[in-house]
Amino acid sequence: MFNYPMGGDMKRMSSAALAAVMAAGLPGLAAATDREEGGYAGTTNEGHDTVVYNFLKHFNYEQYYYSYQHQWTWNNDNRVDAMDFAIFAGHGNRWLIAGLDGSVDLSTAGSSSDRGYGSLDAEFIAFESCYVVPSPIEVSNWYSNWTSESDDVFDGVHQILGFHTVSWQSTDQKVTNYFGSRMANNYTVWQSWFDAINAKGRSDEHGSAVMHPSADGDRYGNFVSDPAESHTSLRIWYQY
Repeated sequence: MFNYPMGGDMKRMSSAALAAVMAAGLPGLAAATDREEGGYAGTTNEGHDTVVYNFLKHFNYEQYYYSYQHQWTWNNDNRVDAMDFAIFAGHGNRWLIAGLDGSVDLSTAGSSSDRGYGSLDAEFIAFESCYVVPSPIEVSNWYSNWTSESDDVFDGVHQILGFHTVSWQSTDQKVTNYFGSRMANNYTVWQSWFDAINAKGRSDEHGSAVMHPSADGDRYGNFVSDPAESHTSLRIWYQY
């Protein structure tokens, strides 16, 4: 573990080591609570809708839309932040996702008027996209764009999952299907994301996850209380 400014800390684990940890872990128990799930596809003709659906099909989901900027910005209270778990599939880059009407900059998506994710229901958000969650391998300042306070998106959300490498469309559908199954069976969240990438992704795909440290052991069916909206403490796990 390495300490960083703003209370951030970094943990990394090789894919092989993580696989061993997951194999040794206790199996999940089926979630007793029916939560709310929403999915957002970045394009209409590249299979991103199927990538999203392969996660949603494991639940009685509430939302399934093509992705537009408003869902992540001024209207997030009725879309992303109205869901306990939101998943996006589409093109991305560092702190950026692309929808049908252009890109959303996640570093400035939570203005004081719109607020970020977690101020209502959002607990977990996953991005099946290239590079959206950069790790210390790519940038030393991996944390401040998530917790810049005036416009951050971590306003109570527990974990944000993604890739710090390329995410291949040839494996995306398998990854989200495997991950959705594990979430529905109440396995731990970020560990299951990494496990799905290990099991169904390519060897050059590596996951990453940022979270409030208290939420490190969250499961979809049971998780800690929401972190304070004003917190500046983050932890990152990433594969390499």
